[in-house]
Amino acid sequence: MTATVDPAPVPPADELERRRHAIEVSGWGARFRFIQPRNACFRVYLAVVFAGGWYVVNTVADTAGAFAQAYVASVLTTGLFALVFLYFLHRFDRFERTPAKLALAAFLIGGFGVPWAMALPGNAALSSLYSKLFGQSWATDWQAGLSAPFVEETAKGAAFLLVWGLAPLVIRTVYDGLIVGAYVGLGFQILEDMLYGQNAAIEHFGADQAPSVLHTFVIRSLTGIASHALYTALFAAGLIYLVGTAAQPRRAGRGIALMLAAIVIHGVWDATSALTDGSVAVALLLMVGLTVASVVILFAALRWARDREHGWMRDILAPEVTNGTITEDELVAVAGRRHDRKAAVRHRPEGMGRHREKHVLRAARDLAQDLARADGDDSPAVLHARAEIGRLRRHS
Repeated sequence: MTATVDPAPVPPADELERRRHAIEVSGWGARFRFIQPRNACFRVYLAVVFAGGWYVVNTVADTAGAFAQAYVASVLTTGLFALVFLYFLHRFDRFERTPAKLALAAFLIGGFGVPWAMALPGNAALSSLYSKLFGQSWATDWQAGLSAPFVEETAKGAAFLLVWGLAPLVIRTVYDGLIVGAYVGLGFQILEDMLYGQNAAIEHFGADQAPSVLHTFVIRSLTGIASHALYTALFAAGLIYLVGTAAQPRRAGRGIALMLAAIVIHGVWDATSALTDGSVAVALLLMVGLTVASVVILFAALRWARDREHGWMRDILAPEVTNGTITEDELVAVAGRRHDRKAAVRHRPEGMGRHREKHVLRAARDLAQDLARADGDDSPAVLHARAEIGRLRRHS
């Protein structure tokens, strides 16, 4: 006699409609295409990156022979920092993953286009203006704090707008702004750190090149939390609020507040020496305070951004509770916060180990992403994700 298997319950039509609406509005699952010849943003993007890249190539070509050790040390140290930062960005990007090509495009314009084609000439022009208006002594003390924040944050913001113009279907939420903006800022930070390392070697006339770079790397890494990746994440999130999208209603006040926060924190940080009159102790206290304030503002922005993402995750996965793929507690955990995930692991189904239940939650997130890419349909990837969750339960 052949055993029969009861078919899985079919989710009601309203659940499936909410899923489709969440996928459509959020932009989850949307593809990113980099080559867009008819898109003006694409042409401007290429021009900015090419101009900055040309400057870097010429600079390296002129000094590579004399400072080869410094360049190698800079690439290795900043590369290590970039890998660590990319790991944390990947951990934060826990809803719909940013497409790799989009992240790379943001990193490249942040690293090559913004510093050399935009910020460098802008900072030089504004510093020269300060010198003429207020004198060289005043400009020496204050030009860092009163030029770089305005020039660099607006330049990185313009770069983010170009990337947004390349991916309007992908970048729709404040969370997208935080993540993609961080990639732009990280590119800027990495290339700037390489420049600082190179300058340290030049200041020592080529002697002890690797130690000079390492010393600079350690100092900038210790102060790297409140730096360009964080500033640009806040500024880009503010732009999303200020402009508004299909997924995010316009909230100009909140957007302007985030953009100003990035500029003010950057400005106070760069003006630390002038503000503290050279006192090392006061400067350290100010830097610690700025770092704490930066992290607090970042987590506030993340909290604002996550509310919508949580709702979309719930709408996308709710039918999976009806058809028995995941439990209600697991849905709450995947669509909720850290304490919800801990509660789901603590109250896991009977016979399910803690470690395996964590795997189920990760597989459920993967299922949501596969559903988004399939527009809510049962694609091979979706069927495989459901089967993987079933396999994890059977082997508990």
